[in-house]
Amino acid sequence: MAQIIEPGQRATAVETRPTAGSAGLRVFQIVSAIAGAVLFGFGLAAVFDVDFGAGLLDTTGLVAGYGFSPAAAIAAILLGGAVLISTLADQDRGSAAFVGLITIALGIAALVAEGQASDFEVDDKTAALFIVAGAVVFVCSLVPWWGRRRVTRVVP
Repeated sequence: MAQIIEPGQRATAVETRPTAGSAGLRVFQIVSAIAGAVLFGFGLAAVFDVDFGAGLLDTTGLVAGYGFSPAAAIAAILLGGAVLISTLADQDRGSAAFVGLITIALGIAALVAEGQASDFEVDDKTAALFIVAGAVVFVCSLVPWWGRRRVTRVVP
């Protein structure tokens, strides 16, 4: 039942209720978080496998068939953690989209830089991992993860 608020009346209670369809849309939030968790997990495993004594950009570690340099391992941890924070802690789709775009850009930049410089070594599968994870996060952040309806009650 809808109440009409007359001029001069004050709303005494305001509620925000999730809509019925919002539970199904959380799937996109979970998929985005999984992409971030995969990137974070690979980066964390790679940190223990890479040789930090070699060059920062030399691919020295191998995790599940993906080659990692120390810089790529650190980037995977930072970007994967940022995806997890933006998707789960704050449920901020804008930040998740931004982090997804940064992840895509980093993967593309690594592939471009490898072709331009002779002393720069990039594993193509790892760059593809960054691009795909970033694309999943970006696309999933375009869909609203929850819906809300504002309900205002007037108590005379």
